[in-house]
Amino acid sequence: MEQAPKISSVQTKKTSISLLLIAVFLLAIGLTPVFSQASGSLAELRGQVTDATGAIIPNAKVTLTDTAKGTSRNVVTDAEGNYVFIGLLPSVYEVKVEAAGFGANISRIELTVGQQANIPIKLTTGQVEAQVDVVAGAEVVDVQRTEQASTIENRQIVSLPINRRNFLDYALLTPGVTSAENITDAADYRVAQTPQSGLSFGGNNGRGNSVSVDGAETMSASGGVQATVSQEAVQEFQVVRNSYSAEFGGASGGVVNIVSKSGSNELHGSLFGLFRNQTFDARNAFDFNPNGKSPFNRQQYGGSIGGPLRKDKTFVFGVVERLSQEKTTFINLLTDPTLLQVSTTASNATVRQQAQLFDFITNSAAAPAALKTGAATLRANLTTSNFARTVKLFTDASGQFPFNESQTQYSARLDHNFTDRSNGYLRFNFTNSDFENQAAGSLIAVSRGRKYEGFNGGVVGSHNYQFAPTLFNELKGQFSYTKTSFLPNDPIGPELNIEGFGQFGRQIFLPSANLERHYDIYDNVTLLAGNHTVKFGVAMLFQFLNADNQTYWGGRFNFGAAIPIANLLGSTGAAQVANPINQFVLAAPGTPYRDANGNGLADVFEVPMTALQSFNLDLPIVYQQGFGTSVVKQWTIRNSIYAQDTWKLAQNFTLNYGVRYSVNNEPLNVPTYGGDIQPRASFSWDPFKNGKTVIRGGGGIFTGTLNNAIANVTTVLGGTNDPRSIYLVLATATSGALGLPSSFAVYQTLGYPAVGTQPARGRGIIGTRPIVLSDVTAAPINLRPGPGTPLEARFSLGPNYRNPTTYQASFGTQHDLGKGFSLEMTYLFARGLHLSRNRDINQFKATGAPSVLNPLGGPTFLRTFTSTTDFRNPLRFQDNIYENTANSFYHGLTVQLQRRFSRHFSLNSHYTFAKSIDEVTDYNSDWSAQNPLNIGLDRSLSAFDQRHRLVVSGVLQSTAKNPFLSNWVLSPIFVGQSGRPFNLLLGFDANNDGRSQSDRPGLAGRYTGQGEPYYSFDLRLARRFFANDRRYLEFTVEGFNLANRTNLLGINNVLGAACTDSSGANFTPCNVSGAVPLTNYNLRGRRDRLPTSPLGFTSASDARQMQFGLRFNF
Repeated sequence: MEQAPKISSVQTKKTSISLLLIAVFLLAIGLTPVFSQASGSLAELRGQVTDATGAIIPNAKVTLTDTAKGTSRNVVTDAEGNYVFIGLLPSVYEVKVEAAGFGANISRIELTVGQQANIPIKLTTGQVEAQVDVVAGAEVVDVQRTEQASTIENRQIVSLPINRRNFLDYALLTPGVTSAENITDAADYRVAQTPQSGLSFGGNNGRGNSVSVDGAETMSASGGVQATVSQEAVQEFQVVRNSYSAEFGGASGGVVNIVSKSGSNELHGSLFGLFRNQTFDARNAFDFNPNGKSPFNRQQYGGSIGGPLRKDKTFVFGVVERLSQEKTTFINLLTDPTLLQVSTTASNATVRQQAQLFDFITNSAAAPAALKTGAATLRANLTTSNFARTVKLFTDASGQFPFNESQTQYSARLDHNFTDRSNGYLRFNFTNSDFENQAAGSLIAVSRGRKYEGFNGGVVGSHNYQFAPTLFNELKGQFSYTKTSFLPNDPIGPELNIEGFGQFGRQIFLPSANLERHYDIYDNVTLLAGNHTVKFGVAMLFQFLNADNQTYWGGRFNFGAAIPIANLLGSTGAAQVANPINQFVLAAPGTPYRDANGNGLADVFEVPMTALQSFNLDLPIVYQQGFGTSVVKQWTIRNSIYAQDTWKLAQNFTLNYGVRYSVNNEPLNVPTYGGDIQPRASFSWDPFKNGKTVIRGGGGIFTGTLNNAIANVTTVLGGTNDPRSIYLVLATATSGALGLPSSFAVYQTLGYPAVGTQPARGRGIIGTRPIVLSDVTAAPINLRPGPGTPLEARFSLGPNYRNPTTYQASFGTQHDLGKGFSLEMTYLFARGLHLSRNRDINQFKATGAPSVLNPLGGPTFLRTFTSTTDFRNPLRFQDNIYENTANSFYHGLTVQLQRRFSRHFSLNSHYTFAKSIDEVTDYNSDWSAQNPLNIGLDRSLSAFDQRHRLVVSGVLQSTAKNPFLSNWVLSPIFVGQSGRPFNLLLGFDANNDGRSQSDRPGLAGRYTGQGEPYYSFDLRLARRFFANDRRYLEFTVEGFNLANRTNLLGINNVLGAACTDSSGANFTPCNVSGAVPLTNYNLRGRRDRLPTSPLGFTSASDARQMQFGLRFNF
C-alpha cells in the first residue's frame, strides 16, 4: 500500500485556496457541483433564418438530427431569427427548419472538432415540399474562428500516406508545427524515461503542449504523450497552435484535441493489414551490411466494429490494432582505419602530428638507440590497434543490429442517449508495448541502448446535459494507469563516453521503472445570453507517480582529448621536462614546429591525446557514480478555473476574451510560486460582411505544467539526509591535486579483465559485474558517498519555482479565392519565460587564464584550498540548482493555400518562415550553460529552429467512368525544410567548471553549426472495389521518400579541438605551433568525412520504403 504523502503548511494553504475557488465558482453558476476543463472536443452550430427577401423569421422551429445516431434536438429562433445548438459531438447533421407559411428547408452539414459553424437558412414562401440543401462541411473561410487552428479531418486520416500509423504525425501537416523528436547533434542528452510530446509549437522543445482524447488529457508527468487509442479509432482532431481561448489549460505551447469514433445506427467496421519488406526498399546510406540490405519487416493489422445495441439509444464501437516490426539499426564506429595507427596519413590532425614526431626521432642520425627505443615504445602506447580490448569493443559494437518492436492497442466506446437533453459515453483503452534497442544507432552502441516495456490503460466517462436551449453542461472524469520500464541492454555498466568516437555501456539514468496514475475530473458549462456565449470551467487533476530511477548507479567514465602526451613520459614537473626524449627534441635543430618559447617538436608532448587514445591508456577525465535509494513516490494536484465570453459585438465581429487561474500543489520539495493568472483575448472580423474575408488576431498568457522529473531529481540527488537519496561520488583528472583519488586512479584500480593479448588490469571489475559501494570505499580509492563528502554533486530547486509560461500573439487574414480555395497569411509570436534550466552555483568568479587548448575561450575556474579559489566550496564538484530563468523567442510567418474537399479534390499547402531562439535545450544538467557566471551567453538559435518549411498534401479521386479508371485515390505529401542548427563541442572540460558536455570552441555560441536540408515525397495510391455505398475492398500502395533522397541527419559535433591547421581544413589542438584558433563557427556537416571524424555525418533518415495494404470496410 502506498504511503500517504505528508502535507506541508504551504500545500495546505494552496489546497484551501483551490477549494475556495471551486466553491466560489459553483455558487456563481448555481449548479450541481461539477468540475471541468476544455470542451474543445465539441462543436457548435448557429445561424439566422430569413425569407427570400432577407427578412428575419422569428419563432421558426429548427430540428437538428445526428444522421448516424438518429438523435434530435429542437430550438426556436429568437426575435432576430437566430438559432444556436451547443455541445455537439462531431458528426454529420441534418438541419430542418419549419415556419408557418413557408416550406420546410433541410440542410446537411458535417461538424468537426472545435468548430463554430454558421449556416444561414432562407425559407421560400408557400413551398409545399421540403427544400434540400447540401452543405459539404465548414465554410471555405470560417469567419467565426478567432484562434489559430487547423482540423485534420477523417478523410485526410484515411487517405494520406502515414508511416507507422502514428496519427499525431498528421499534426506536422499544419502551419507552424514541426517535429521535436530528433536533434542534429550526434549525442542527444535527453532522458529516455521523461519523453516529450514529439511536436514543437512555437519552436519549443516538445514539452509544454497538451494532447487530449475526447477532452481528457493524455500527458505524462514529464510532458510526453501517453498511448491511448490507435489510428483506427480516431475520427478527427484539431491542432491549435496560437492564441487559444481560456478553456484550454495546462499548456504553454500548442493544443491537440482528438475525437474518437463512436457507434451508430448501422453496423459498420473494418479489417485491414499493412505490410513491408526490405525487398521493396532502397538501401539506407549507413547500411554497410556486406550481405545486402539489412532486414526490415513490418506488419500492422487490425479491425474495428461498431453499431447499435439499441437503435437511436445505445451504440458501441471497438478497435484492436497490432504492430509487429523487425528493423535494423546501423552503428558505424571506428570506420576510419587510419585511426588504428599512428601514421602521417591519418585523418586526425593530432595523430598525424604524433607520427611526425616519432618519425623525426626514428629517422634522426643524432638520436641515440635508447631514445629511438623509447620513442617506439611511446608510439606503440598511442597505437589503437595494439589494444585488443579497444578493437574488440568497437568491432563488436559496429554493424547492423535488430531493432524489434511490437505493440497492441485495444479500445472500446459505449455511447448512450438518456433523453433528448442528456447523453454520455464510456471509453476504455489499453496498450501493450515492447520496443528493443531504442536509442542505439549513429555513434551510440547497442550496449548504450535500452528496451522499453509499457502498459497504458484508462477509462473516460462523460455526461452531457442541456438544462435549457441556452444552458449546457459537460461533465467528464478519467482514470488512467501507465506502467513503463526502461531496461539497459548492458545491465552491468559503466557508461563509457569516448567523445567523438562512440558511447558505450549502461546509460546512467537506467534502469528505470515508473508508474503513473491519473484521476481527473473536468467540466464545461456553456451559457448563451443574447450576443454572448459564456463558458465557465474547473479542472481537478490528481497524479500519483512512483518512480524507480537508478540514476548514476551504473557509473560513468568520460574520455576526452584533454590529457597531454607528456603524461606518458613517466614523471612530472621538472623531471618530465628533463626526460631524455623531451630534451633531445628540444635541442634538435631545424624542426618544423615551434612552441611558445621558439622550441621545436617538443610542443607535441603538450598536445592532448585523442579521446580514443585516452581510453586505450585508461585515462578518463571524469568518473561519476551514485549509491543509495532510487524509489520516490509523489502526488501532484493541479487545480484550475476559467471563465470566457464569446461576444458577438456585431454581425461581422466576434470578440473572445477570458481568464484562466491555476494553482499547482507540487511535491513537497518544490517551492512553487503560487497561482498563475492567464488573461487571453482574440477576435475575428469579416470586414466586407460577405463571409469571404476574415481578419483574426489574439494573444494572451499561457502557462504549462511543471516537469515532475525535476522534483524526482532534486529529491534523490539533493545531497541531504533524506532517506530517498542517491549520493554521488566523483573524481576528475585533476582531483589528485586535492589529495583525493583521480579519475585515472579509480579506473585503473577497478580495472578490467584480460581481452585477447591485452592483459587484465586492477581488480578486473569493469565490464564483468556492476561497480558496488565497497569497490570505491576500499583503499586505495577511499571515496565516501554522503552529504558533505569531498567532490559531491547535488541538485536542488531555486526559490519561487515558476511554471513555464509563454506570451503568445497572432495576427492574420484569410480570403476565399473561389472554387473552394482560400489563402491565409498569419504572423505568430511566442515569448517563453520561466523555462527550466540547470545551473551550477558553486562558482562565484573565474580568475584563471584561458586554457591553452581553448585560447579564445573565457577565463577558467581555479579550484584550490586557498583564498584564490573560484569555488565557494572547492571540495564540492557541482552544486546544481534548477531554476526557471531561461527564455525563448519565436517569430513565424505562415502562408497557407487550401482547397476544401469538393469535386473529388482537396489541397493543403503551407510555407512557414520562422526563427526560434532559446537559452536551454532541455532540463537535465547535460544541457547546462557553458559559463555558469554568464548564462546569457547561451542565448542562441534553438536546436528546434526550423527557418524554412514547405508542406504540400492533397487527396485526388478519379472521376473517370471507365470501370478500370474509376475509384482510384491518389494522395501525395511533400515536405521540404531547411536544416536545423547543431552545437559545436570540444568534448572536454576546457574551463575547469566540472562539465565536459557543454564546452564550446573559442567564442562560439550555442548551435552555430548548420544541419542539412530535408526533402521527402510520400505517395499513397488506393483502388476501391465497391459492393455498395458502405462496403468496399481497398488495395493500397504507399511509398515513402519516393525520390530516395539521402537526407543526412546526425552530425558528429565533437570537434576535439578549438583550432585548425594552417589550411583550415583539419581541427588540431591549439598548443601546436601553426595552429589557428577557430573563428568561423558557422560550420556544416562534411560529406567527405567518416562518422567518427569531426563534422562527419552519423545517420540518415530512411531511404525509399514501400508499403502494401489491404482493407475491407463495411
